[in-house]
Amino acid sequence: MTDRTKYLGPLVSGAEIKSELRRRKKKNVEKTVRGPTKKVIAERVKAEKAYGWQTLRKNLKSTRMAKVKPLDEQFEDEVWCILAQMGFDEMSKGRQFTINVEDGLPSRQIDVFAKDNETAIVVECTRRVDPGKKSMAQLIEKIQAIREGLHKSILKVYGRDPKLKVKPVIATRNISWSEVDLKRCAKAQIGVLADGELDYYVKLVQHLKYAARYQFLGHMLGGQKIDGLSRQVIATRGRMGGDRFYTFLIRPNELLKIAYVSHKASRDIDNLATYQRMLQPHRLKQIAKYINDGGKFPTNIVVNLKAGKGSELRFEKLGKHGDDVWGHLHLPPNYASAWIIDGQHRLYGYVYAREHAHFNEDSTVLPVLAYDNLPANKEMDLFIDINSKQVKVRTALLVELYAELHWCSSNRDEAFQALHSRIAARLNSMKTSPLHGRMVVTGKRKTRYRCLTATSIRDGLRVAKLLGTFSKGGVVPGPLSTANADDYEANLTKGLSVLSDCLRIFSEKLTNHWKLGDGPGGYLCTNNGIRALFHVIQDVADHIRRDEGTDLCFLGADETFSEIEPYLEALSDYFVDASAQEIQAFRRIGSSLVAVRQQAYGLDAQINNHNYKFLPFGLDEYLKSRDEAGTAEAARQIGKIQRRLFEYVIQTLKQHFGEQETAWWINGVPVKIRQDCSIRWEAMNQKGKRESQLFLINYISICHYKWELFKNSIPLDYPNKDNRKASTKWIKQLNDIRNITAHPERGVLTTAQVAFVNECFEKVERYLSIDAQTGAL
Repeated sequence: MTDRTKYLGPLVSGAEIKSELRRRKKKNVEKTVRGPTKKVIAERVKAEKAYGWQTLRKNLKSTRMAKVKPLDEQFEDEVWCILAQMGFDEMSKGRQFTINVEDGLPSRQIDVFAKDNETAIVVECTRRVDPGKKSMAQLIEKIQAIREGLHKSILKVYGRDPKLKVKPVIATRNISWSEVDLKRCAKAQIGVLADGELDYYVKLVQHLKYAARYQFLGHMLGGQKIDGLSRQVIATRGRMGGDRFYTFLIRPNELLKIAYVSHKASRDIDNLATYQRMLQPHRLKQIAKYINDGGKFPTNIVVNLKAGKGSELRFEKLGKHGDDVWGHLHLPPNYASAWIIDGQHRLYGYVYAREHAHFNEDSTVLPVLAYDNLPANKEMDLFIDINSKQVKVRTALLVELYAELHWCSSNRDEAFQALHSRIAARLNSMKTSPLHGRMVVTGKRKTRYRCLTATSIRDGLRVAKLLGTFSKGGVVPGPLSTANADDYEANLTKGLSVLSDCLRIFSEKLTNHWKLGDGPGGYLCTNNGIRALFHVIQDVADHIRRDEGTDLCFLGADETFSEIEPYLEALSDYFVDASAQEIQAFRRIGSSLVAVRQQAYGLDAQINNHNYKFLPFGLDEYLKSRDEAGTAEAARQIGKIQRRLFEYVIQTLKQHFGEQETAWWINGVPVKIRQDCSIRWEAMNQKGKRESQLFLINYISICHYKWELFKNSIPLDYPNKDNRKASTKWIKQLNDIRNITAHPERGVLTTAQVAFVNECFEKVERYLSIDAQTGAL
């Protein structure tokens, strides 16, 4: 028998892990000071205090003392506790755990070791006191140097049947990893647990309990064949709607090892919200109680088995009965190879049930319907169809969930959409983001300050094409992505960095404006404002490419921001001195895609005032379309048109129904308009006449009400006078334009709008002449 202690140890297992876990969770180390007398104890306590120990409590014949663990020990304990709570069978004991790496040399101390039936995880921990950068090159080289020795010693202790997969991991706190070091780890197949991943697994363990281990192993060993996972089941093969599927029975724990809810490349705090929506703790507890009370689930768990690129599920046919074929199905020997389409709560409920003392896992099996490498589009349709009908979840939410669950999906379209969603969510969750806490999320009510939505930000990024464009041939890079549009992690990192830096220009330079949100006087930090800024950033990137020949997708995050920064600084300078009316002019334009694009042109125009060379496509046409001088004249003409309409309509009604108010007012004006006018007239203390409270838009209803009196004049020169709505459309258009001229903060008219007012003025003079009307009547 192999002497285990010669190769690795000391180790803990079973109940010892729980005891070690309780000790390691404490931030302090504790000890008891004893002595023959109280005086001696007091002297010994005094001596210990000189070394940083503090009194916890005094007993009759002893004193309990504690001292805060050193930071490096605290961090090692934190990592150890995360893995221990994942349910590994054996763990390293204390800080003196070692593994022999070469015969004849002292064993090497290892910070954390965790082992189950299929894998062995070897972790080296390092941290900084304050957040910052630190080179990992030396630690990476150390792991590479001892890796072969580690592997041999572990296999000597545990054997080779089945062969354990040994995975080295580096865990860090407060360290900003360089891209070079991350690539070194990826090339050397060394796992990385940085701040985000550690925080993620702390929460995930609370949510999934020991099943979090399989998600962790899926992340660490994704795509790798794991000998210990090789399983075959008796299955029936068939087809449904042209798609091949299998049905079989399996123990929950065996299915949990290869199952996943969220895509295996997704491991951050944002993804926890997805787990919580897909796997609700209260439902898991209810199902666990049902199981422990003897309940059974006769319905299938539905999964999509993914054997990997270029691979197919292995099925050994044993017999056939009619159209049914049965045989041995070999399940994929990979973590995270079975995506749960339906039955998430039923499967993961067994994790909670396992905590019950009477739960017997060996006697429990689940029926499974497994599709064979179902294409992503069909998988999505099935996921939405099943869940929307069974639990009546909104389709829009299911589509969004599916995108989140498929971060870095092999389907490039899904992965591209997930990138936009992830950036929008991160802009809200990252403490260093100018949009931190500004989005309305579940459990948070909308306020003037918290007025953004992740959907609007996501769609704004997509429409502005900042991260590229998707086509059948793949993704074409955008200015805020890297040259490799399929490197989603790199594009996420660059996109977040550049967007945060760009928006920070406005949040720091225009602090008060930024805090207003969509309150009075606010614009930039609104959904429309942010989306317009996205267009501006794209316009700047296009200008830089045309004018300087620099395509920003080839630059790093800092270089990209440096290129864009001067243009946004010029725009922020404009807002420093902008009047309330000028700011409101942007906000009043509207929220449609066209309206937001118009707002962006308005912002571009301010940059153009600073740099005349900056003329993105469409801006020249926009500038030529604005008619400030014509706007003032149009306002006067609209006033004259409204007076002419008033005189013409009232005079026509009086001539037809009589001069008395009880005649023409009651018979010629719809009752709702009369009531509204009366309310406004009373509010004015009956100043003037009641009809003076008519609005321009009211003339449409009055003319429709008595169309025979107006159909020969009000349509102006519209040919089909029997079409009332079309014949009075010009009044509606004129009213819309009046809403702009009556409120200067809404901006100026376009040349086309000014021309329309001029045309209406000429026609009204011709067709609604009081003299002509009198003669006609």
